[in-house]
Amino acid sequence: MTNWGFEDNGTGDLGNNTEMDGPKALRQAYEAMKKQNDELSTQLTSFLEEQRTAKMAQVFESLGVPGAQAVYNGPADPAKAKEWVDTMAQVFGNGQPQQAAETVATPPALPASMQAQFERLNSAGNDGTPVGNVEAAQAAVNDATDLKGLINSFQNMNGV
Repeated sequence: MTNWGFEDNGTGDLGNNTEMDGPKALRQAYEAMKKQNDELSTQLTSFLEEQRTAKMAQVFESLGVPGAQAVYNGPADPAKAKEWVDTMAQVFGNGQPQQAAETVATPPALPASMQAQFERLNSAGNDGTPVGNVEAAQAAVNDATDLKGLINSFQNMNGV
């Protein structure tokens, strides 16, 4: 006798039959369709992401900043990307290197003889090596601006 269209074979049709027309077959078909749907969804998502990336790369190239795509985290909207590029251009000066202000040569505050000594002192401090006797004598000769200065440098070198 049938009960609601199913035959009662003692198992109550709980899905433990091996025929492919019962609930077990439907579950297997459902699992197969779900697996196929998940695979297609993954492929579609990766395809759409590639399309979005290519579109944004083209937008940044047209704006003249092809490397900016790597640091842009905003939405994939060309208008938003242009707005972001404009903001960054204002912040970083349109991508042009900032020109250093021209330095005007100011006359040294020290007289010429003291200026040379000062520069030697600075270079010795920067290099980390003190000036030796030979270098000091050579510097004194180089600093001499007249005959009297040259004679004084030789006297200082000889210890007179």
